[in-house]
Amino acid sequence: MAVYETRSFSLAARHLYTTQPTVSHHIRKLEAQLNTPLFVRNKRSATVPTAAADLLYVASGKLLAEWAKTKEAVQNVHDDEYVELRIGLSQSVATVLFPQVAAALAQQFPFLHYDVTVLNSQKVLQQLEAQRIDLGFVEQPLVLRGAVRLTLCPDQLVAAGQPTGTWITREEGSGIRFYTAQYLREQGITPRHLMTVNSNTLLRTLIEGGVGQGLLSRRVPLANVPTTPLGAQFRRHFYLFQNTAAAWPHQKQVVAAIQAVAAQLA
Repeated sequence: MAVYETRSFSLAARHLYTTQPTVSHHIRKLEAQLNTPLFVRNKRSATVPTAAADLLYVASGKLLAEWAKTKEAVQNVHDDEYVELRIGLSQSVATVLFPQVAAALAQQFPFLHYDVTVLNSQKVLQQLEAQRIDLGFVEQPLVLRGAVRLTLCPDQLVAAGQPTGTWITREEGSGIRFYTAQYLREQGITPRHLMTVNSNTLLRTLIEGGVGQGLLSRRVPLANVPTTPLGAQFRRHFYLFQNTAAAWPHQKQVVAAIQAVAAQLA
């Protein structure tokens, strides 16, 4: 291609950082393989390409462009095999939203690997601030400097369980703890017993076992447990946090996929 573009064997040799005899040798070898002359050589004038050279030049350009695309695609596949996405989830998100998100991400991004940690909302943001995770899902309208917060789908809370005088809640820093305290305060309820657990699964099991009452997402299936609908102030949202200083492959596409799943649950 260099000889074709420069119309000179000597200039082509300079551009390729080689000697003119070497360039001439390769051209003669190519002409022998194609069984046709590619250039008309004239010592007194510029090297003139033949019709065969015109055709070969266009075809070679297409081949080089296609090779560049193929090379990039292969490199991307190789890189994607080692991409790990670190995700922090609050426990309600882990139960209500993340199963659908995980299914969608696995289908759309089969080359991604996931390291998922379940914490309460405040600890999720602490992990995000320390850059130990790439994405954080929480259930409280928290604020973190240096992070972008996206509002995902709404989630209605209900009061569930038998009125035994015992209220079951989560530990400090969790979304359920935040909303339970708000509900008890608004209703003027002073529990006879307050039980604090660090697991939504245990909270649900205790409620189903008749131990007492607690707040849960309306989306959580409960077996033979009475529930009381709550007001609009207990229609919380799930939130997605991203650290603005962090960048990882396919970031925009992954976030868009998460938002699409959340929109279906709205």
